[in-house]
Amino acid sequence: MTSAEPVNPSRFSAMMASLGPWPGAGVPVAVAVSGGADSMALAILARQWRRDVVALVVDHGLRAESRTEAEQTLARLSTLDIPGRLLVLTGLERGSRMAERARRMRYQALSAACRQIGALDLLVAHHAGDQAETVMMRARADSGDDGLAAMAIVTPTVDIRIVRPLLAFPKAALYATVRAAGVAWVEDPSNHDLRTERARARQALAHDGGHAARLLMEAHRAGAGRMARDAAAARWLAAHARFHCGGWVVLPAGLAPARLLSALIRVVAGRDYSPARDAVERLVHAPRPATLAGAAIIPWRDGQWIIAREESAVSPPVIARVGEMWDRRFVLWAQHLPHGWTMGAAGAVASWWPGGRPRSIWPARVLRTLPALWHDGHVMAVPHIGLRTQDCVADAVFVNQPPHPVLPGTMFYGPDDGRSDPLS
Repeated sequence: MTSAEPVNPSRFSAMMASLGPWPGAGVPVAVAVSGGADSMALAILARQWRRDVVALVVDHGLRAESRTEAEQTLARLSTLDIPGRLLVLTGLERGSRMAERARRMRYQALSAACRQIGALDLLVAHHAGDQAETVMMRARADSGDDGLAAMAIVTPTVDIRIVRPLLAFPKAALYATVRAAGVAWVEDPSNHDLRTERARARQALAHDGGHAARLLMEAHRAGAGRMARDAAAARWLAAHARFHCGGWVVLPAGLAPARLLSALIRVVAGRDYSPARDAVERLVHAPRPATLAGAAIIPWRDGQWIIAREESAVSPPVIARVGEMWDRRFVLWAQHLPHGWTMGAAGAVASWWPGGRPRSIWPARVLRTLPALWHDGHVMAVPHIGLRTQDCVADAVFVNQPPHPVLPGTMFYGPDDGRSDPLS
């Protein structure tokens, strides 16, 4: 296949088969569709591959014409017999780190929509050109071998898989696919805004196919290395780490290898990015009590260490609603929840067990970061330690769902249950 030919549906179906297993008939696979040629091509190919696909179209609201374009995209998808849903982002404002904030909100909306329709998989349209650009940007940023591995073809998250089946296909083939289907698409002017690093990388690679090919080979090499390192790290975690459902992890003397410690700190703090590499390496070289990137490194019994949430860094209280998240880590679930309650850190009450029971084995500063239900200035429930003052919240639980797993092959579980479930 030359780069100017449409993507062969049989080749696409074979690619999808290699990424399975997939849910049976009646369970939808979601497709993120921006309306551009790339995502329209993905929607076309996905619909040829299976009937049960649903397009999710996000209106970010940053341009006056974005709603019209989103509605046009839904109409175009309808002509292809692809049902779609419009997702409207609210509260996104221009300013610093806007692209990062927009991406986070977009994926939050897409994940929520997947949960609503029962989709376990979300297809996104990153292609070979996007991958080459990513490798170029990460090489410039000196992000190391993990960064040079760029985007994984499958990235499991807490409740869905993000799948990028087009990483092997050039952009020209996607344009050809949409043209062959006789469907129009949207051209986003921000894709050509040279004020953005990605647009500059795209321009640099536009007329140098050889450079792009070398970058893709580098991504493949680095990706294989990352997979091997992740497998070794998963074995280390299974042997040495103990995860608690309250959001902390116990490590042996010496903490953990720097790459793993960095990932654990990110997960415990509910952050999107890892802490500074040099700060983590100093801790590994000379373990000591410290706070770093929203996490606290605390000495514990028998030379062990606890990596816990930094008490002063937890999020302020928010209105308690079923299914809502607090501190980017805990989701509240309950059958019945009184009106007007809030959820936030437990504070001092969590340091003592109710009813005359023995004190907890865990340090007070760790327990104070546990999620709790509050009303009128009083703690009503701290489910992780069994503290409940009213029967109406007997079934209330906080489920630990940080935004990222420790590693592609691990899920953040606890307490001491020995489980290590696959998750990138």
